[in-house]
Amino acid sequence: MQVDVPDLRGVTVDWQEHTVFWDASQEAWAEDPLQEGAECAAFGKLAAAIGEAMAEAMRKILTAAGLEVTGSGNDYAPDQLLVTRRLAPSPWQARRDAKFERQQEVMRAAWQAKHEAECPNHGPDGDR
Repeated sequence: MQVDVPDLRGVTVDWQEHTVFWDASQEAWAEDPLQEGAECAAFGKLAAAIGEAMAEAMRKILTAAGLEVTGSGNDYAPDQLLVTRRLAPSPWQARRDAKFERQQEVMRAAWQAKHEAECPNHGPDGDR
C-alpha cells in the first residue's frame, strides 16, 4: 500500500500486487515488448482484476470506518482512492481512547495510594 497527500486535498490510498507477481509480469513484458502474446494479456487481465477488486474492498472498508472516499482522478493509477475527511467517529478509536483512560485512572489511583501510604501526614488538602 502507498499513501500520499496530494495538494493537501486528502490522502491517496493505493495497493500494488506482490513483488513476485510484479516481477513475473515485468519479465513477460520484457519477453514480449509489444504485448501481443497471450501471457502478457493474461498478466494484464489479472492485474486489472486485482486492482479493481482491491480498490472496491478498500473503498468499502474505509467507508465503513467512517471516512469519505472518492477516486483520486489519477489517470495513471485508476484504482487509487482519495480519502478526504472523516464523516463519523471511529468506534475502534473511541474504544481505544476509553481503554487508555481507564488504564490511566488505574495508574493514578495506584500512585495516589502509594503516595498516601508513604506520606500519611499529608492528606488530599495538604494537611500535616
